Amino acid sequence: MFFSSIGDAQVRVIEEAAIPYTGFLSKADFDQRFPGTTFDDQGKVQPGWYVVYQHQALNYCFGPMALEATGRDYLVQLRSIVDEVVRERPSIQDYSLELKQLPAVLGEGASSGSDAQSNESSQNGESGINQPEAPPSGIWGFIKRLFGM
Repeated sequence: MFFSSIGDAQVRVIEEAAIPYTGFLSKADFDQRFPGTTFDDQGKVQPGWYVVYQHQALNYCFGPMALEATGRDYLVQLRSIVDEVVRERPSIQDYSLELKQLPAVLGEGASSGSDAQSNESSQNGESGINQPEAPPSGIWGFIKRLFGM
């Protein structure tokens, strides 16, 4: 949904550590300190979780972050900052602020991690290709591998 909703607009990817600075730097100072990287194609965006802010011609992706939980924390922080700005400037109303896993699969739009995983597994099943099950990841996967389970 994210990239499909902005059409041909450019997307600016900025490191997530810049989020706290959005609350007190002017736009000019913010742009100078955090120039980011501009992309025209979602396929060029580094995979990961992004806090995505859209308003009119602004399309900012803060990230990438490896963990969804980290993204949620940054989303809460940016939402608080944006809410304060909107209280001061009510003309800013039609904005979008959400956490997305990018790059999204073309034609599907961005989705949550569990949706992306279920879409991927259903696509693999439909193609008739029997792929081996991926080893469990995370701490429990490590413990299982460690003890040969």
